[in-house]
Amino acid sequence: MENNISKFFYLTGLSIMIVWILFIGQSILLPIILGILTVYILLTASAAIARWPMMNYFPKFIHRLIVLLIFIFIVALISLMISNNIEHTLLQLPIYQTNLQIVFDKLTDSFGLNNLPSLNSIIENWWSNVNLQAFALRALGSISSVGSVLFMAALYAGFLFTETNNFKGKISKALGNDASQALEILSKVNNKIGVYLTIKTIINIILAFISFLIMWALGIDSAVFWAVMIGFLNYIPYVGSAIGVGFPVGLTLAQFGSLQWAFLALVLLMAVQTYVGNILEPRMIGKSVNLSSFVVLLALVFWTTIWGLPGAILSIPLTSVLVILLAENPSTRPLAIMFTSDGDL
Repeated sequence: MENNISKFFYLTGLSIMIVWILFIGQSILLPIILGILTVYILLTASAAIARWPMMNYFPKFIHRLIVLLIFIFIVALISLMISNNIEHTLLQLPIYQTNLQIVFDKLTDSFGLNNLPSLNSIIENWWSNVNLQAFALRALGSISSVGSVLFMAALYAGFLFTETNNFKGKISKALGNDASQALEILSKVNNKIGVYLTIKTIINIILAFISFLIMWALGIDSAVFWAVMIGFLNYIPYVGSAIGVGFPVGLTLAQFGSLQWAFLALVLLMAVQTYVGNILEPRMIGKSVNLSSFVVLLALVFWTTIWGLPGAILSIPLTSVLVILLAENPSTRPLAIMFTSDGDL
């Protein structure tokens, strides 16, 4: 009995310490973990390129170099796209405000609320209470922080990607007789996380492409940027798709000043999200993750609290790794089984 109590307090203290390290070490750990997860996608892409016609005549180094150059190009393109979108949005703000005023006036007329102050006066009163300098500093700081995290993650991914060939050999030499168990765990992590991230990325690309076609057909501003954001936010379980759709729908309302146009954008984009989330994704991903829906929700809340938006995106991969590690220890294996959706490890 005393031994069990001691073990309980030991595990509790260890858990608190790990959470504390994750929280205070976010600036160091987050780019490293993002870089490692990016390598899984790059390795899968490299293996796919090796199957292209004539590519089998080139060494594996060339395949990985091509993937790495494509990855660097995509990161640079997304960074440029974000910068241009911010600039365009700032230029269009007066037009958006005018259109929103039109919508606001129509709504107040419909409900007989003509005595309400105008939207412009509400914005002016709100704006007068805002410390613009502090707000700008926080916004610039957040953008700079996200940019530095992504830059470091890309840098780590590039270096790790070039060293993957020697990684198993290093583990074998470092651990000696214990290397087989470590390599087995690593193989399980590679299979589960690699499959999930690759298929999820393909699904998000499909979702982003269809969303782009819809927004382009409707004439929504910055359709490419918002399509990328929809695909990116779809990594977040449950709420990511709704957040991704909310931004372009709000922009549609501000751009056209029409509730009908915004409602049409909402219906079309949500229809795509529903198809991807309820039909395409279950078929493609299947049981590659096999996490309880309640555990996924708890993981989302936990990692979002610890690391914010990046934590929400990483919640499923990190929790899957935790389940694999728990399953390797006989004393924690029952807990790993409880984390799964069907009890099958």
